[in-house]
Amino acid sequence: MPLNLRTTLGNLLPAAKPAAAPNPPSAAAASVAPAAAASVAPAAAPAAARTAAAAAPANDHTLVVVFQRFAADWINMLVPYGDPDYAVLRPNLKVTNPVVLDGFFGLNPGLNALKPLYDAGRLGFVTATGWIPLDSRDRSHFYAQTLAEAGARAGVTGGWLGRAMLRTPATENVWNAIAAENSIPASLQGYPGAIAVRDFADLDHGSTMGIAVTALIEAVAELAGPPGDTTRRLAQGMRALTETPPPAPTAAYPGTALGNGLRVAAQAIRAGMSPRVVTVNSEDDWDTHVVQASRHAVSLPNFANALVAFHTDLGNLMDKVTVVTMTEFGRKARENFGGTDHGTASSMLVMGGGVLGGRVHGRWPGLSPQALFQNEDLEPTTDFRAVLAEILVKRLGVNLADIEQVFPGGYAGQGNWRNFLL
Repeated sequence: MPLNLRTTLGNLLPAAKPAAAPNPPSAAAASVAPAAAASVAPAAAPAAARTAAAAAPANDHTLVVVFQRFAADWINMLVPYGDPDYAVLRPNLKVTNPVVLDGFFGLNPGLNALKPLYDAGRLGFVTATGWIPLDSRDRSHFYAQTLAEAGARAGVTGGWLGRAMLRTPATENVWNAIAAENSIPASLQGYPGAIAVRDFADLDHGSTMGIAVTALIEAVAELAGPPGDTTRRLAQGMRALTETPPPAPTAAYPGTALGNGLRVAAQAIRAGMSPRVVTVNSEDDWDTHVVQASRHAVSLPNFANALVAFHTDLGNLMDKVTVVTMTEFGRKARENFGGTDHGTASSMLVMGGGVLGGRVHGRWPGLSPQALFQNEDLEPTTDFRAVLAEILVKRLGVNLADIEQVFPGGYAGQGNWRNFLL
């Protein structure tokens, strides 16, 4: 199938009420995964949100959100070799030959392919990111992913990116929000126009299947009547895609979840589909409780090479694209027997046009016993939502006044961004 039709048609037909973000579990229940929010159909756009979106300044940037699922160890990626406690906490896993960035941080050699982009000012990092205030119960993968994609700990429906899209300047483009993966992630729930595209090659251009899919969507539009205009535009877009395939990649992508997702994102942008947001799933062996060194020897080059291929593939189009990575939590500062367990703070990578790259943004809290959260975790000094809020306002045209609706209840450092974007 070219699109996830169950999700796509569910988004375009009358929707059920989306699930609310779960309330924090008791400590004893913290390891129990909540019901998957991504399976719930999103709600229609509130009128107030549409009004606010119409007032926001229009722009033509694309935001690509990469989710490193199952907790990437950024201490082993963005290496704090200048911290004297680093080698003490990681006697066996410490990186002894980092690619020097600024005299304190260095890249794991497996990420060396990113260094030219860093030196060119096209790529940077925000260190020590996470939830503020902290909650030690956030160390369950699925619970933490649900919270991160909701953008709030409790009392919200849909995802942070879905709420943000409802507050962007109005457009008739049916490709506004693309999930370059098998299904629409929880972060995009609440935005009716989100479409999941695993691979444009699945359209089988000009085939009987491609034509049948388009005809099916057109039939749904007719049944829906006047409100089916969005569905009709989708059918028109589908017909165009079945007749003319998106451009072939001009760079070699790794055959990983991240590589495949970024390839689809680049094809959509190069084909002139003008998505405002694209989500990409990077479920690429990040849960490294054991044998981390040998696993990172594979996953880190794949991660770097996928990002470099995407930047190369887009060429000058990258000037209007911003990539941000996130993960549900970091990993413990102290190594275990060959790996790292679930922790707290992590780091975020930002790449693209107008990024103040070539530097590591944020405040490093230190790895001393006094600085660690519960004597075992890197403590966050930048709320991850502050990073996302800066991108939403500066790149997607979300009004600053609407950010509290995107991240209900606000976030630490609200109005005091790290200013990593021009």
